[in-house]
Amino acid sequence: MSRKIKIVTSSFGTFEAFAPPFNLREPDSSENIKLAQSILESAASFNPDIVLLPETFKTAGMGSDKISSEAEEITGETVQMLKSQAKKGNFNLIAGLVIREGSKLFNKALIISRQGELVGTYSKNFPTEGEISGGISPSNIHSIFHLDCAKIGVGICFDINWPDIWEKYNRDGAELFCWISAYEGGFSIRKTAINYRTPFVSSVMPYFGRIIEINGEDITSTSRWNRLAYCEINLDRELFHTDLQMDKIAEIQKKYGDKVCVKVFHEEHLFLVENNMDNKNISDIIREFDLIPFNKYIDRCTQFRAAHL
Repeated sequence: MSRKIKIVTSSFGTFEAFAPPFNLREPDSSENIKLAQSILESAASFNPDIVLLPETFKTAGMGSDKISSEAEEITGETVQMLKSQAKKGNFNLIAGLVIREGSKLFNKALIISRQGELVGTYSKNFPTEGEISGGISPSNIHSIFHLDCAKIGVGICFDINWPDIWEKYNRDGAELFCWISAYEGGFSIRKTAINYRTPFVSSVMPYFGRIIEINGEDITSTSRWNRLAYCEINLDRELFHTDLQMDKIAEIQKKYGDKVCVKVFHEEHLFLVENNMDNKNISDIIREFDLIPFNKYIDRCTQFRAAHL
């Protein structure tokens, strides 16, 4: 059946406090927490399934010397606020904080359920050299999280530069990539969405948090003026190459009309089929029209080439 999920992402409109100071002033953590709470309260009005806050939002726009003093235990007040807001708004939440574990600090994404429970955490695998010198410990664990609405892969900021993370998420069946960051990412996040044909959501400290389709185009974004961006994505979908099956597009549309949504990516020779029916799912449509999903077609072509090499 159709699996439409509602996503809200956010940006803080703050910049890192490097010299020369690009911020007109440096916020304090209490201001950032107040802004986060305001964003979450506003996000709840969309009745979302997933909401994102940026990387280390508590210290957004603050100097790196503040990171250690502002770190919290996993039972800290800010974490409790996040849990309360997720439960109150009935949404899953991905939010970034520096968490102290014994003598170590980790740059973490907290994954919190609609019930206000901590589903798990992801620790930044590749902190920058500056972060590591400042006390942030790196990690090497990256596994998908199973939420009640989607299987997600989570990354933080500099992690975007290591394809192994995203390739593993893709291989393990992630349906959505969620990336929280101190910078906006640009072509790097678009490339990741394209390479792994997975919708991509970013939440950032500066202006542009984005929700990106698998062809790298923005579905929606925040800006200098709006802190929230919302969209609905149907995860009961599959991507196909036009080779050997371009005629299937018209057949599907003729039979099902608006009960399916067909998006054609002309220059890539790809098409995406989304199921809008409650009594069928995309696998039923694949069987009915004898379609070959893109990934399986690429695997088949690889094997066919190997047999004739």
